[in-house]
Amino acid sequence: MLVSLHRSTALSKVVVSLVSLLHLTQADFEPVSQPELKFSSFGGQLGLFGSFDALSLYSFVNASQFLDPEINTQKSTQSQNSDNLFLRDLSNNNNAKLANVDGTISQILPLSDQTIIVSGNFTTFNNQSITSPIIYNVTSQQITNIIPSTTGNSKRADIPSFENGQVKTVYVDGDLIYLGGDFEFNNTVGAAIYNQTSKQLYSTHFGGFGSNASVNAITKIFSTNADDDSGSILFGGDFNTLGLSDLLVHNITSNSTRSKNATNTSLITAEQMISLRHGTFTNVNGAVGEDGSSIICSADQDTFSFVPAQGGQWLVELADEMKPLTPTKARLYIPPGDDGVKLFRIYSFPNNGIMNLSYIDPETNSIAFCDAWCPLSTLTSLGDAVESNIAKSRDISNSSTFVDPVDGTFFQYYDLSTKSKTLGYGSDFQEFAFVDEIGVDQVGVTVIDWYGSKAVLGGFELYSNSITVYGNNTLNEPNCDDEDAGNLSEINAGEFQSVKDLVPNVANTNYLVAQGEDAKITLYPNISYAGNYSIIMTTPGCTYDDSCNQRSIVNVTLIDNMDTILATNLIWQNNNNNKFDYLFYGHLNGSSSSNGRNRIEITFHDTIGEGTTDPWVVVDKITANIVGLDKYYDQSSKNSTNSTVGSELAYIHLNGLFEYSLANFTNFNASKVSYKSGDNSTIISKENTFVGNSSINLLSGELVKGSIVNQFTIENSSDSSSLLLLGQFESDSTNITLTNSNVITLNLNAYNSTSNQTEVNKISKRDFMTIYGVDFNSSVSSLFNYEGGIFLLGDFAATQAGNSSITMKNLANNNSSITTINNIAYRLENDWFGFGNNFTDTKFDSFTNVTIQDTQYFVFSNGSTFKTWDHTNSKWVTDPQHQLNISHALNLNSRMQILGGESFNVMDFYSRNQAYIHSPSNFSNYNFEVSSDSLEISNSFYVNSSLSVIGGRFNTSSVSNIGFIDNSASNSSIRALGGNIEWQNASTSIQMLYVDSNEEFLFIGVNGSVVVNDGVSITGIVIYDLKNNTFTDFQPADLSNDDGSSIEVNSIVHYEKSNRLLVGGNFDKAGSLDCPGLCIYDIANTRWINPEGQGVTTSIGGVATDIKFYKSNEVLVSGNLTISSNSVNFITYNFDKGTYSTQAALNDLGSSKVIKRFIINDYSNNDLKARLVAFGDDFVYGYDGSNWHQIDDDINFDNSTTFSDLKLLDLKNKNGQYNSTLFSQGNILALAGAYSLKDYGLVNVALYNGSQWIPYVYTTSGANQLGQVKTMLIDDSYRFQSSDDISSVKHLSKGKVVGISLACALGSTTILGLLYVIPYFLLFRKQRDEEVLHQQRIEEDQMMKTVNPTELIHEIDLQRHS
Repeated sequence: MLVSLHRSTALSKVVVSLVSLLHLTQADFEPVSQPELKFSSFGGQLGLFGSFDALSLYSFVNASQFLDPEINTQKSTQSQNSDNLFLRDLSNNNNAKLANVDGTISQILPLSDQTIIVSGNFTTFNNQSITSPIIYNVTSQQITNIIPSTTGNSKRADIPSFENGQVKTVYVDGDLIYLGGDFEFNNTVGAAIYNQTSKQLYSTHFGGFGSNASVNAITKIFSTNADDDSGSILFGGDFNTLGLSDLLVHNITSNSTRSKNATNTSLITAEQMISLRHGTFTNVNGAVGEDGSSIICSADQDTFSFVPAQGGQWLVELADEMKPLTPTKARLYIPPGDDGVKLFRIYSFPNNGIMNLSYIDPETNSIAFCDAWCPLSTLTSLGDAVESNIAKSRDISNSSTFVDPVDGTFFQYYDLSTKSKTLGYGSDFQEFAFVDEIGVDQVGVTVIDWYGSKAVLGGFELYSNSITVYGNNTLNEPNCDDEDAGNLSEINAGEFQSVKDLVPNVANTNYLVAQGEDAKITLYPNISYAGNYSIIMTTPGCTYDDSCNQRSIVNVTLIDNMDTILATNLIWQNNNNNKFDYLFYGHLNGSSSSNGRNRIEITFHDTIGEGTTDPWVVVDKITANIVGLDKYYDQSSKNSTNSTVGSELAYIHLNGLFEYSLANFTNFNASKVSYKSGDNSTIISKENTFVGNSSINLLSGELVKGSIVNQFTIENSSDSSSLLLLGQFESDSTNITLTNSNVITLNLNAYNSTSNQTEVNKISKRDFMTIYGVDFNSSVSSLFNYEGGIFLLGDFAATQAGNSSITMKNLANNNSSITTINNIAYRLENDWFGFGNNFTDTKFDSFTNVTIQDTQYFVFSNGSTFKTWDHTNSKWVTDPQHQLNISHALNLNSRMQILGGESFNVMDFYSRNQAYIHSPSNFSNYNFEVSSDSLEISNSFYVNSSLSVIGGRFNTSSVSNIGFIDNSASNSSIRALGGNIEWQNASTSIQMLYVDSNEEFLFIGVNGSVVVNDGVSITGIVIYDLKNNTFTDFQPADLSNDDGSSIEVNSIVHYEKSNRLLVGGNFDKAGSLDCPGLCIYDIANTRWINPEGQGVTTSIGGVATDIKFYKSNEVLVSGNLTISSNSVNFITYNFDKGTYSTQAALNDLGSSKVIKRFIINDYSNNDLKARLVAFGDDFVYGYDGSNWHQIDDDINFDNSTTFSDLKLLDLKNKNGQYNSTLFSQGNILALAGAYSLKDYGLVNVALYNGSQWIPYVYTTSGANQLGQVKTMLIDDSYRFQSSDDISSVKHLSKGKVVGISLACALGSTTILGLLYVIPYFLLFRKQRDEEVLHQQRIEEDQMMKTVNPTELIHEIDLQRHS
């Protein structure tokens, strides 16, 4: 029982010492020391929100190197359809990207303890132009080119060129690297050998393969002798000859007059002669006494003469049982002597038409056409043609044409789709093919012109590519008396007779009839060659003989030459008219009387009508149609006698498979293959035995012509091995759908070093979609060895096929029994294992396995689709975040591993868009799941130890875009806001969140329209009542821009003294009030007011990006601002006076530096001498109280660099080595976004210690994209968003301060009094709040002054809006 499948050792045979790779590990995994944060000082955790799928602490240099260098792109140009190499340190789970290519990697193979070979379809490696494959040193990162340069100035005339194609497969055999593909190298095709010692690429001894060849697979069969490293190299692909093709020809010359045996090779002639023995012969103008039947047997050498000096016609009418037939060609023999036929035509009946014919013109050896004036050559001209053929036989013969090198006979396939029809000529005959498929009852040869004194026919034969065997065995008799019958029928039981004997009035047809229930007859079709056949049975109609009530049910069984039953059919014979029953479609072996024959048994089964006496069994004929043959060349033993010195040449034919026996070529010399004679003709040397003793090469000729081997693998057992060939082995027929059998097995006994060949027991072509007893409904696309078994991948469903000896188990369900395996099957001994997956229309063609954090994974892919099986836990990986997109895994040793594929990373923590760090190396999440369609969480605000609020464009199961996080609860869950809020469009997003110090209101800044309270549409600021958990009845008027563009809400601060908000952003108006960039919302009076006090005329413009209190009544504002038409980086605003101001030192950055966010790093800042850090789109600067300092030298800036948040964090221990110019040595700066550090690579959060940047956190989005961290959530002591934030007592409202002070004053002796005092103060507070909410909208001092018309209109707007 297969309980677990362990790591494959096929890729980890190279033993590498840890010492030799120690410097490699240290170089690629240099640790990064992280400062230790004091989490307890900022809320116990650092919350990270944004757009990501997973997070990791940056623990070593280049930890994020696997990520796509293009930030913020869905898929960069470079990463499209490109693979990478990755290095893994298994001891600490560190991963680093070694290299990237601009295409796909197909193979990674070990060469030494530090070098690998990388092959695939790519042209650059780490941005260096190369030609694949290459040798890569993972330690020095040095590239060694295998293929010499053939372009540019580096091309040299003395270096063989490599052109026109690519390497498709690589095999390493010690110091030699075998390359296979469709390339041309040094005037050879498809194969080359690289020597690692000499660093040279060489052609193979056998000259590669023929033109347009492609080698798709290479492997080695090792010698049975452990001391012998020779063995043989196997090549598989699409080829049919060698570059040095003479290696495939053997000279078996004889110098004496004697009988000898030789191998005769020719095209298979699948067409069979139609028996004319029982035809009716007539003629017109035949000479007196001539018998028309005399010329149907050419062996008798009889002739048929016509009346001298006259034309005439010779005719044969087929026997009734044979009508109609569809012949494919006719063969006409030329008689000896001067008389003969010069021009003729062939008539067919009953249509009485002249047949269109094609033939081989002996003068040109090309196909010609004729109809009414068809020429027949003389013996002399045919003799000249065959003599010419003999001299050129080797040059003429190819995959579709054959010339007999002995007698010059010429044959050519003229149906390249099935190759079942040939056309040719010899020294005494010519063949004429029927262009049109026409059923005939009678054929006539009409003579128009003649040679000599009269027309004479030397013989006539008719052929068909259908194999027809008749129940009436008389019709199966051959034309010649001494020939063996090809087709045969035998009566086994019962009495059969002609239907004409039973029913004399039956005309124009004939067949056998048996009366009784014991009838049995066997028909033997002449299936001489192995291939795919379609077999049909013809049953005569019962109306012809009026026997419908007598007809029976017959059992028709097809049995092959090994006595295996292939098909059984019950056929009802009471059909009114002729019918054709499909019996079988599939593969049959060729057979003869010497080794058994394929046969069809027809037996009475039952009567159709009840009470039928003397039931009839009728038998007409069986037809086997050729679909495709396994081979198209025939090799047979031939006896011949020759009285002169001559040669017999034996040919080896290759069909996609070649064995290169290394020992045979040890002393290879091309002169021992062939040489030129005096007349410059090629003579095959008798010493040419380099290829001939390979059984695999001989078996290669047994494959289907045009076979293509795509892959092979060797499956080993204790006593033998099997070579599994995967590819295309069927006919290329375009008019019929062929089977999906694409696996062939060669049973091997390993390489025999004595005979220098691989011993083959047998070749076994798989039955119709059956492999090792399991039925497959579609083809297998790839094979992979694994742990003594084999993986089969494809778009198939495999079933047990009722074979009780086969067991099928489900690895996904504790090895329980199953009946179907889909797409991915594993075979180990006699057990088959599936993975519980449903069928998918995907052809998986890649497999690899990898272990990550003690979990073993199998990864299956087809280049674009990856499917990962968690083998340790016996389940499929369904979370896209954990899907592995790799295709190759190679172990250098127990510690180091090389991976290849689209992307690879093992992150510390997987969580979508939200997580937090709560200790130096631990991530957690807030215990809610963000849906996959969410874009980002962009804002957060820490309210107190129990509550935070987050916002963005996201969804959970219960929350959309904004929600409260319970900080204190162990589950850190999220809950929605009360009340109703509707998001008007997808582009509306939350840009700012703020909760006042009294925790009464949540202020939400949005850049688009939202609807609250079932009808109030708001753009800009939305107010939520935290006490009553609903949206307030009053809402601010809309913020807008004069040009209609979208607004921005970038910052909100609260001035507690007057209970007013200052809002900064990109807008021109608040309601109808002109309020560019900065505007105040009066919470108590629920209205917008201009920040400028009465009588202040300072002109302010631009966009405000951030606002911080630096004094209890003054704020510092950053942005792209103007004051009195002067561009500035900062302005200050005084709430009490309503005035703006600037400070020169703060604005030294210049107008080109637009600050997006800043942080004040000191509490005491009354004179604006506090230290600051600020960032913009393309800079990060620090301010020491009087001067700015650039601190971004370590950051790589490009168009994709983004900064989003800035926090000052406390360190666990003060570090005296840190620079305190910008902040205390007990602090460290955290910068969030998506950017790159020069010495480290991509990050999302980095820490700045005053002197250098330290990478802290990086995230991923998708397979290999850097994510985004938009906001960091902490209890921020440097937030400074309210006047209370800057006071000495932090995070307490005024009421709470009063209450605590009073409690302290009363002392412990007045505890009882507190029970009365505290309710009093609470009541007082409630009354005070109610008074605030009911204050007049216009203050008294304003009533004393002239009301500005703009403000009056604004008040009207407010009333209407409310």
